[in-house]
Amino acid sequence: DYSNKQEVLFDLNACFQIESIEEYQSLQIIKMNLSNQGQKITKDYIELKQKHKEKRSISIVFGRLFCNLGEYDKSQTFFQHLFNDSIDEDLAWIEFNIGRVLSFKRDWNEARIYYDRAYNRMMNNKPPRINDSAHVLNNIACILPNQGKYDEALEYHQRALEIREKIDPSDHIDIAQSLYNIGRILDHQEKYDDALEYYQGALKIQEKVYSSDHANIARSLSNIGIILYRQGKYEEALNYHQRALKIREKIYPSGHIDIAYSLNNIGIILRNQGKYNEALDCYQRTLQIEEKVYPSGHVDIAKSLANIGNILSDQGKYEEALDYHQRALKIVERFYPSGHLDLAHSLNNIGICYENQNQQKMAFDYYQHALTIYEKFLSFDHPRRQKTEHNIRRLTGRRQTY
Repeated sequence: DYSNKQEVLFDLNACFQIESIEEYQSLQIIKMNLSNQGQKITKDYIELKQKHKEKRSISIVFGRLFCNLGEYDKSQTFFQHLFNDSIDEDLAWIEFNIGRVLSFKRDWNEARIYYDRAYNRMMNNKPPRINDSAHVLNNIACILPNQGKYDEALEYHQRALEIREKIDPSDHIDIAQSLYNIGRILDHQEKYDDALEYYQGALKIQEKVYSSDHANIARSLSNIGIILYRQGKYEEALNYHQRALKIREKIYPSGHIDIAYSLNNIGIILRNQGKYNEALDCYQRTLQIEEKVYPSGHVDIAKSLANIGNILSDQGKYEEALDYHQRALKIVERFYPSGHLDLAHSLNNIGICYENQNQQKMAFDYYQHALTIYEKFLSFDHPRRQKTEHNIRRLTGRRQTY
């Protein structure tokens, strides 16, 4: 039974697109249109909130939902009004959520300012709000890698985990979050054995807490698959990526970008196993999704074009491969006008195609251009750089006239 009709739409798990937030006397008027695109977001959000022990006001939960639906400016405005006008709201949580919005907007420095304010407010409380502070430490840690501060990020994640393991039950979802985040940092630092251990710890909790087809389970499966691939365990890696794909195909529409991620990862493994036709199918399906989701010049499209080109080269179809690599190069040149490793990779791939078509001068020129970029970004003993140098020496040794 509903005592107020205004409650019904929210309680029925309906979702809205926020059109505007207006001030009228002492009220905030939020104008929204009914939308069907946020149902999954809201379901997962409510499910996650039920796992947290801390209680937050409906205003803060409402503002967070704005953010989770991608309405970052409106969420920030809402929280700033709440901070300025509220008498009895939790100011630390408001500052925390402003920082969260700013981090989604990629304004790392401003986000850090608000996170620090929230943390200080919590720790200056009598008694200190230790449990709540773990959320702030976690979110600070999440922005630090974007500033290249991986060691500091690891330290903050470990501090958050230490608090959570003391306060929360061993299967609490916040512990899974910390384990997963530490795994990501270790993964970036190429400490793959350690990263795998943390990812698996996170997955074990997620599989207890979430439904079997939850998006976060798919994400953990995918990351474990990537680690196993790097360790050369291709069959195990393939199994994890296929499990991730199965979940994503179940919970997302057919054109969702996470499905493309899984297809791409599966394609990489299949290529390494010499299953070129199957790999090509995965890469082509990836490209189809990316071309629908991304603008035409997106760098991920270039990567898929290059992947298809590499498969075609593996199959000896150098003319077709060259076309894909040239399309990739055009995108990468626009995206990275001042030089980037992806640009060098494209140039090198084109050189390989020309060499296999017996166009030695063209191959030599592209290898030289690629090497110029590799010399800026890679150490002298890096395998990619050494391979390109070897290609140049080989062509030079043929004593062709270029």
